[in-house]
Amino acid sequence: MTARAWFASFALALIAAGVAAAAPAPAAKNDSVSERPAPVAPSLLPHRVIAYYFHTTYRCASCRSLEAYSREAIESAFAYELEDGRLVWKVVDVEVKGNEHFVEEYGLYTKSLVLVNEIRGKRSQWKNLEKVWQLLQDKEAFMRYVQDETRPYLAART
Repeated sequence: MTARAWFASFALALIAAGVAAAAPAPAAKNDSVSERPAPVAPSLLPHRVIAYYFHTTYRCASCRSLEAYSREAIESAFAYELEDGRLVWKVVDVEVKGNEHFVEEYGLYTKSLVLVNEIRGKRSQWKNLEKVWQLLQDKEAFMRYVQDETRPYLAART
């Protein structure tokens, strides 16, 4: 094999490897998962609630528990609302460039769980669930508090 032919073969092999690596992996088949409708685009929803967990880059064990309990409280009680887009869960590091504005907008001074009502894409009201820190050692009370605070936000109408 000539050097030119070897180089051409090598180049084709590299291209083929790159294409194979860029191709998406086939989805795993899971018979226990039912087909779910796609969430409605936020701009089409007259009302939605965003549950933000705000943190900084440094995260202690309590901060991680706060996020985990908050997520569990939201996901376990409001799966349908999350699915259809009426409730959105977002985790935001306020130290990442572009996220600093949240600190001023919501008066953040520590890691926080904030509920935001959006009406036609605009924030109408919000609440920092400050008791989450007091309830961190009582998971059941923590979960009940987050869920009880979230329900009225979801019930709000345009």
